[in-house]
Amino acid sequence: MTKRAFTLIELLVVIAIIAILAAILFPVFAQAKASAKNTQDLSNMKQIGTVAQIYSADYDDVFVPTGASDPWNSGNQTPFTTPVPPAGNQWNGWGLKLSTYAKNKDIFRSPMLDRRGAFSGGCASSAGMEMTNTYSYNYLLSGDNSYGSYGPLSPLSRTSVSSPSQTVEFLLSNSLPPYGRTWGCIYTTLEASDFINKIRFRAIHRDGGNLGFTDSSAKFFTAGPADAANNGPSGRPGSGTGPRCTIYTWRSRGIWMVPTMPETNVFDGSTWTNSGASADCPRE
Repeated sequence: MTKRAFTLIELLVVIAIIAILAAILFPVFAQAKASAKNTQDLSNMKQIGTVAQIYSADYDDVFVPTGASDPWNSGNQTPFTTPVPPAGNQWNGWGLKLSTYAKNKDIFRSPMLDRRGAFSGGCASSAGMEMTNTYSYNYLLSGDNSYGSYGPLSPLSRTSVSSPSQTVEFLLSNSLPPYGRTWGCIYTTLEASDFINKIRFRAIHRDGGNLGFTDSSAKFFTAGPADAANNGPSGRPGSGTGPRCTIYTWRSRGIWMVPTMPETNVFDGSTWTNSGASADCPRE
């Protein structure tokens, strides 16, 4: 009995079927992988929130101070380029303080983001640096006079937060490339960790991302207008190199950076008012 080989047409049909199945399944696999990373990122947020509460318990219920290197940093000094800071100074980032309470320092690095920074320009000397902290911290809770009038001069007590489950404490850093390609290198390590006083982060998963709150809870929000890289022609997250909205309070979503909300957006002698020319920037 002779064996019949596949004809060319039959082989082409098989190849076409495989190609169609691949086109259908590969995006599904990619989405599943992205969802798994987002779930891990959510877990990181919760763990960092818990670690921050443990720190506060040791320091009279006060939030960990920001510890920015800005007062002495020339704008491009990182642990990668300057392991030993200039005389009289020290690496004192909030991530470094909290890491002593964490069993695994990888919780400070989001799986959603690159592990090494594609820095250039003023940060070219730190190109390829391992980013050991890719999260940002609410400066309105943790201000310590290390960044001028950006917020309070000393960290708040946790008891002063009006709505802990709605006040953002941690979010994905907005200082990462592409927005922070030329300047963000000094905010992406445990030693010099990022901070911000507005809802602005990398909305890289389904046009949104996870937010960690002062009660150590965390939740995913679709928040395209808050993306740090959405000033491109389409206005979509990741379409540009910078933000288009400044958002301090987002009452319609029930989230805010201002610790006196929802009663008032007046805090630390200032009225924290949103801004932005785009129609989708929250007006409150």
